[in-house]
Amino acid sequence: MTRICLLLIGVAVLWSFNSPIIASQIVNHGQELVFRVLLDGKPIGMHRFQFDVQDGRKTVVISADFKVTFLAIPVYSYEHRNREIWSNGCLQEIEAYTDDNGDESHISGQRKGIVFEVVTHRETMALQSDCVMSFAYWDRRILHQEKLLNAQTGDYLRVDIQNSSNEQLRLEQMEIAARRFNLTNEDKGIDISLWYSAESGQWLSLESRVDGQVIRYLPMGYRPALSGSFIGNEE
Repeated sequence: MTRICLLLIGVAVLWSFNSPIIASQIVNHGQELVFRVLLDGKPIGMHRFQFDVQDGRKTVVISADFKVTFLAIPVYSYEHRNREIWSNGCLQEIEAYTDDNGDESHISGQRKGIVFEVVTHRETMALQSDCVMSFAYWDRRILHQEKLLNAQTGDYLRVDIQNSSNEQLRLEQMEIAARRFNLTNEDKGIDISLWYSAESGQWLSLESRVDGQVIRYLPMGYRPALSGSFIGNEE
């Protein structure tokens, strides 16, 4: 179960799609995205992303709460809290706490000159990158990145990405034209699918297969966004 949650907290991607990028999302003051999380079709919790933009800096507050039961008995719980500050599409600060079924962890990070410094309970690392991104699925610019920061472990991971297909995605009794991207890393056992609106680039859904189990994200209160009216790529 720990590996399942790690996949949802941090991955990196290598861009391999040759078509032009659709503008991602531009956030308005106080906007949020909320996803219902299913494990093998059964609800286990929610993942919420809250956004605030002021003076060109975007603050993202992230919370995830999962609970798995068997015969009505709790067998696993997961809590994640994360606050990120972004500027010009790049991460400037991060402060994250995770309680993975009683195993607590904390990371912090900050842009310091030409490096991004990450502090975990194990070590302090200086990431050599002009633009560090966490796996901010809400911003399609992650699809340009070769690495993304895992907000639970502090690892800076690499994965491959493929534009798998154009699909009709069903959400809340609506058929939506979507583009599907597959993120993989064989060494880490990462296998994630992401769906974005073919029209606006809005993040629609996520699915991950780990150890024979399937986790899926479904948006709550989904409303189609106009191109350029939602989160990310605000420059």
